[in-house]
Amino acid sequence: MSNQDHSSGIEAEATAIAERRGNHDRRRHSWLTLTYCGFEGRGRRRYARRNDSDCYLDWYDPKLVFTGIAVLVMSCMDAVFSLMLLDRGAYEANYFMARLMETSDELFVTVKTAVTAFGIMFLLMHAHFRIMRVISGQRLLETVVVLYGLLIGYELILLAVMEG
Repeated sequence: MSNQDHSSGIEAEATAIAERRGNHDRRRHSWLTLTYCGFEGRGRRRYARRNDSDCYLDWYDPKLVFTGIAVLVMSCMDAVFSLMLLDRGAYEANYFMARLMETSDELFVTVKTAVTAFGIMFLLMHAHFRIMRVISGQRLLETVVVLYGLLIGYELILLAVMEG
């Protein structure tokens, strides 16, 4: 094959690629991207080292994301129940949160929710990491759901007892 034939073949291939691309920018994202890729898990590293530890991913298991959302919702419920209990004569055992409540209820709820949200994001990002070489972020987040569930149950029992 001569040099001229080779370069004309490359030019023909480049022309074919240029014609195929057109004006559509494949890098643009829309809501379809979120629904298709977000829920279907079509990220670049979906299957990359799923069972290994110490890897950051660009797609998170929806069950794990909903676990984080459940923790956030229960944290908000905890804040509301704590305020209700305080109105009925209880006291806050956490010194830092008690100081925030003295400042304002809104500040208390905002700080509690923000701290919880950052904690959830940290655990979600580190779901496949071993934290302190003991437990994975995923297992820790699942444990937090159970603990918050127990706390909410305890607060509901306290509210029922203080009501009667």
